[in-house]
Order: sequence, then C-alpha cells, then structure tokens
Amino acid sequence: MTRFVGASVLFATLVSTAACGVGNDPGTAPGSGSDDRNTKLGIVCSASFKVTGTFVPGTPTAPLDPDTGMPYTGCWPVGTWTFTAAVDTNECKTPPTVLASYAFRVDRTDPDGTGLVESYTNMTNVGALKSHIKISANGQGCQAHMEFGSADGKEYWDMQPALLKGGTTTLVGSGDYDLYTTSNGWPWE
Repeated sequence: MTRFVGASVLFATLVSTAACGVGNDPGTAPGSGSDDRNTKLGIVCSASFKVTGTFVPGTPTAPLDPDTGMPYTGCWPVGTWTFTAAVDTNECKTPPTVLASYAFRVDRTDPDGTGLVESYTNMTNVGALKSHIKISANGQGCQAHMEFGSADGKEYWDMQPALLKGGTTTLVGSGDYDLYTTSNGWPWE
C-alpha cells in the first residue's frame, strides 16, 4: 500500500475541471478569450516558460511489477529533479523573474511499516516566496508542479517539468506565470 503525503483536493478539482472550457477561444491571445477569465480573476498579464533539466534517481528504486516480474514502468519520481526555465512567451511589461535553476527531491519512506509515504523537499532558494510541490502520474510518466507565489499572492509561477517513463533522466516541460491585480492567485491557502 502506498500513501501520499500532501495530496490535494484542490489539485484533484483542478484536474477534473480542466476540460470545462475556461481558457481562451482557439486562436486568440492569452487574456482575449470571450469568457473574460483574466478580468474575473484579476489577471493583469501572463507568460509561459520552456523547462529542461535532468533527473537523478534516488532510493528506493522502482519495485518490480507483481504481475509481470519486470521493473515498474509507471510514475516513480523518487530522486532529485533539477531544471532551468526560459521565458517562451510574455505579455507582461516586465518579464517575470526566472531563477538560475530549480531543484527538488522526492523521497519515499515507510516510517511506521504501513506503506510508503512520499515527501517533497524544495532545494531551491526562493527567499520570501511561498512554494508548493506535487507530482502526479500522466500517460507518459510523471508530471511535476513546482509552484511559487509572492507573499501578497499577486505573482504566481507554476513550473511543470515532466519525466518520461522508460528510464530516461531528461526532464522537459513548460511553465506558466500570472500577475494579479487585487485577487490572491496563490491556490494553497
């Protein structure tokens, strides 16, 4: 049995409602969708990032699949994730801050003998920024969300490195940034 620390009802809600048509109309620029999402949420501007990096596997290593006897090929994020981000698109007057590099570690332990517990350690010096890390399985491997928010909640970064299954150690992905006016964009209060 595997238990996960930090599972989020909010994350599950976001995932289950992601296909509800909240975004822009196809072919329109961010913020110009007919649903005036940015106005409703108080988003002033947005930017996106390209993410690249490396993964160093940790212990315990992925177990054997009990059905096949072969190494488990699903999402096994245990190890150190290190990546960089570069601004891909930007509609803000001042481009969002991008750190020189980002890193976090995923551990799985069995502290009380009842099952593995997954924990996340932020290894990035983010100063006064709030941070939140979560990893989930997707059809191609593991998708991480390393989120940062300013103390007032008006700046929000969501870096999304992905680890493809098949024993690769390369991280690829994307990220998003939103600047808010008066509302608090930090979802983890």
